[in-house]
Amino acid sequence: MTTLKLSPMERSCLRWVLLCWSVPEIAMLEGKAEGEIQSCLDRALQRLGATSLDDAIVNMMNSAN
Repeated sequence: MTTLKLSPMERSCLRWVLLCWSVPEIAMLEGKAEGEIQSCLDRALQRLGATSLDDAIVNMMNSAN
């Protein structure tokens, strides 16, 4: 199985989404601009081959096994 390469920030953002935090909330927490957080999530979707954040989270969790 191929290990999916997510940056630490991409992984962190997806974990915050899993906890039902919004992009503005994640941005405030991480000290980043909302656009940076959205770009991070978009890159994570692409790297995981997902079409939604829910799919990305499932793919991330499955790749950890």
